[in-house]
Amino acid sequence: MAGGKTKKEKARPAGHTPYQGGISFHKSKGQHILKNPLLVDSIVQKSGIKSTDVILEIGPGTGNLTKKLLEVGKRVIAVEIDARMVLELQRRFQGTPHSNRLQVIQGDVLKTELPYFDICVANIPYQISSPSHSSY
Repeated sequence: MAGGKTKKEKARPAGHTPYQGGISFHKSKGQHILKNPLLVDSIVQKSGIKSTDVILEIGPGTGNLTKKLLEVGKRVIAVEIDARMVLELQRRFQGTPHSNRLQVIQGDVLKTELPYFDICVANIPYQISSPSHSSY
């Protein structure tokens, strides 16, 4: 750049994508964040959730879909494998009106004993939605 300084970017580990809150995502594990509010609204609308439903959410990440699910359902059980995301969820919903209706479970949903739920809503990574998932 003529007459100016260019900003150097920090090197990032391969396969990681930064998140605005400082959390990097593991693309190799299929981690991605659902940021489009229209898509979130569409998922919630098409799921047909009733106000009496207990909802199981698989892989809530930072909680964008979780927030909407809490607005329409009775309770949300969010199962997240990544400890960093669990902490982010707890931080995000702590002290909110929804906090007493959110249960966060850290673990692999395929290996976790799940409590009762009425409906499952998720934006799961492609890698675990097929029979040949080996990274989990």
